[in-house]
Amino acid sequence: MAELTIGGETFNIAIDGADGAPALLMSNSLGTNLSMWDPQIPALSKRFRVIRYDSRGHGASPAPQRPYSIAELAADALAILDALGVAKAHFVGLSKGGMVGQWLLTHHRARIGRAVLANTASQMGPAQMWNERIAAV
Repeated sequence: MAELTIGGETFNIAIDGADGAPALLMSNSLGTNLSMWDPQIPALSKRFRVIRYDSRGHGASPAPQRPYSIAELAADALAILDALGVAKAHFVGLSKGGMVGQWLLTHHRARIGRAVLANTASQMGPAQMWNERIAAV
């Protein structure tokens, strides 16, 4: 694990695989951290430079006491890539991470190679449902 400071905030990241391998950015689901991807790392790191991070409000990354937008979470992902000198990365996102991927593909398509968006949606459900999930997490 490593820390990366972006805009005065410190994000928890992990990088596995060879430096020269194609970059693969992985974005976690609500209520999880970068360790959710641990079982996939041995296989993926043989071919990719796997970049995992705790999204804002999760794990050891910053958790300001205010709402976060998908656009803000996507900006964090881009800032992590920028800080690491990665111009383009493949992307895997699960649930909330998939929503981040959709935003990136819509607004910064040139930065994303192939993408896997799993168990996600293009629209969030009612605010009450999400607020209950957030409170539980």
